[in-house]
Amino acid sequence: SNTTVDQKIKYETLCKCVPPELYIQCLSNILTTLWGIMSSYQKMLSYHYSDSSCDEKLSQFDKNYVQQKLQLGLARIWQDVQHKVNPYLVSQDLSQFQFDDFIKVLDLVNRLIQVGQEFCGTPNIPCDLLREPLRAQSIQYFRHYHMSRTEELYMFLNMELWELLPVKPTFTTIQLNEFRFMASKKNDKMKLSTKLDGYFSENTTSPFIFEDDNVMEESFFDFQEDSDSDVNEELKQDYVEDGTTALDKGNKKKKAVSKVVFHNSSRDGPILTNTTLNVLRYLGKYMLMMDSLKPIAFDVLLSMSQLFEYYMYAVYMFFASTNVESSNPRLAQLLLKIQSSIILSEEPRPNGINIPAPQVSDLINLHDTQNLFGLKERLIATESLVFLASQFDLWKEYLDNQIPADKLNFLNQFYNQTLPLSRELREAVYSGVASKAMSYPAILQLMCNVKWEIKELMCEPNSYVYVMLQEMEAMQQKLSVVSTFVPMPVEVYQMIWKLSISELCNVFLEGFGSARKCTHEGRAWMQLDFQQFVVQVDKFISLKPLPGKEVVENFIKAYYLTEADLEQWLRENYMSYSSKQLNSVINCTTAQFSKMMQRSRLSGIVDELMRKN
Repeated sequence: SNTTVDQKIKYETLCKCVPPELYIQCLSNILTTLWGIMSSYQKMLSYHYSDSSCDEKLSQFDKNYVQQKLQLGLARIWQDVQHKVNPYLVSQDLSQFQFDDFIKVLDLVNRLIQVGQEFCGTPNIPCDLLREPLRAQSIQYFRHYHMSRTEELYMFLNMELWELLPVKPTFTTIQLNEFRFMASKKNDKMKLSTKLDGYFSENTTSPFIFEDDNVMEESFFDFQEDSDSDVNEELKQDYVEDGTTALDKGNKKKKAVSKVVFHNSSRDGPILTNTTLNVLRYLGKYMLMMDSLKPIAFDVLLSMSQLFEYYMYAVYMFFASTNVESSNPRLAQLLLKIQSSIILSEEPRPNGINIPAPQVSDLINLHDTQNLFGLKERLIATESLVFLASQFDLWKEYLDNQIPADKLNFLNQFYNQTLPLSRELREAVYSGVASKAMSYPAILQLMCNVKWEIKELMCEPNSYVYVMLQEMEAMQQKLSVVSTFVPMPVEVYQMIWKLSISELCNVFLEGFGSARKCTHEGRAWMQLDFQQFVVQVDKFISLKPLPGKEVVENFIKAYYLTEADLEQWLRENYMSYSSKQLNSVINCTTAQFSKMMQRSRLSGIVDELMRKN
């Protein structure tokens, strides 16, 4: 007995003496030796069950007794195997291993469990001595690994210049080495030899020997020399000067609207950056970890969601310039949750995640009117986030199968809330362009200078309409220039125009609402101005319905209401207009009747409605 104790101590001590660089090779040798013992026992068992055995002199009772004893020995030998492997698994801290090396350890132990299941003839075998240390090592390793990846992501985002990474139109994540394991049921990444006819058949070699790991060459990049021959010389300028307006007072020939290069999925690769590609590689490795060790699959999923949310938070912090709390409360709530759960704070967190808030690079210029306030960088950042979200859609079935049933609510919430809201971040980002793309204050000032108290009908629109259309042409030209560097998705083009037109409609409301006095002819002039604007918008984009059109038209029509109908109109429409605009309607409408009492009463109603709102 003392000898046994000494041998056991000696074995455990030897396990701790194995240098890290030899850990995997030594584990492979140990498992190969144990497999050899199990294989010999299987051959002995097969012999006693075969018709050619030399047991003719034994009675059937004795044969059955031998076979029964050998069958009982299977579980004992499997237990002995676990007792030999367990001390080796707990002998070292694997948290400092390279990812691929750690995955090899997982695969070797998982392969041993498969061998044990075949050896014992049942999938229901005790494996706690193998799975528990593996689970403990995996939790420790993954926490360390995830923290390192978040630190890397923080560094990448701080240095990211948001330049388009050229990839082929056929690019998919399966082409990344990190996702090769998803292309086949076999773990091609680790290249463990696989036996289709079992681990104990004749002429079978050790299933714990790694085959040569030939890393697949990634050929999805699309590096081409820049060619200026396809780019109009005029579009190479930062911004195209064009003196001819879309609505010319004379009969000059109108200049064609600058064309925008739209993104074509069959011609152009997806919009992503170096950082996006790195995040995809991280996620591929995380899913490989999930596949290799089911007990921590949910922890891995949680970390995957954190990587995505941090990337999303960075895009918001760098490029969104609107108050999402009022425009999109659900998005604001998600961003607040991200900030409180993973962004650096003084309060310690149970999961240990505390990433500093990312900082946009000083080389990114978001204030230059000529490049539309960094539209190229905004577009690449936002659309790369959309692309990242689309990849999760492709992984949905895989993740469903990996996550325990009692944790699927988290996964469904991520797919039903986080991913859709990440796409809604587009509006918050592109409104930073639309809100400054035109000289809205200058146009408004021109409108405020208009005298609407005229006595005759006008057949020409006001001068501010020409300025407005010139601004629209200039923005279109800048969009065209940006699209030569980054082909613009149609949805982005439409959203920028939708937001810009909405801004212009607000200018109309503010301008018309600034009128102190207005005659019937002045109201007709307002309608002429706005109708000309609506007609010319179709030259740039067709939006049905035109955003803000109904609100402006409804406002102009209010000038024609009788005193009896005006109060009802105010109560029905007060939420669409400011107090100043509503009082403008009251002043201009009641002025023609010279009823100060009525005007004061209606203004009081407006004040009351606004207080309630």
